[in-house]
Amino acid sequence: MKLIQVAVIVLVGFGTPAVAETFDVSGTGQGTAANTPMSVRDDLVVVHATTQYSGFEGGNPDNPMESFKGDCFGSILVNAGTVSGGGNCHYTDQDGEMAVIGWTADGMSSEGRTQGTWEIVGGSGKWESATGGGRFDAGSDDQGVYTNNVTGEVTLP
Repeated sequence: MKLIQVAVIVLVGFGTPAVAETFDVSGTGQGTAANTPMSVRDDLVVVHATTQYSGFEGGNPDNPMESFKGDCFGSILVNAGTVSGGGNCHYTDQDGEMAVIGWTADGMSSEGRTQGTWEIVGGSGKWESATGGGRFDAGSDDQGVYTNNVTGEVTLP
């Protein structure tokens, strides 16, 4: 009888799936951008884009991206008013775990801010099986202060 009880406890323990949790990760990333526009002609410009993020602030205290720091890089093409391009970000969180985020540019605001989508590619630790994504609106103000306004959700296993 005891063998059956132990077997049931073991099977129940192994059979319990981990509960995934979804987080609102909307907020604002701060950093320093070093973008280099390379004009080919008036309506054709390619931009070598690099940003070093120093922090991220959001309205959700449980936001797992709030401690992200790291670099983003890629290129943006503006061709006859159409925006395209993309790149990747390599972030480290407060636990020392890393995440790779892919981004795709698909527009530009009237203020010249780059807009587009982002998604989790993978990472280490909790980010290895994370999923999610959303939209971004990134650029510098008149004083050169760089911000990236992010909306979206992330699900961690």
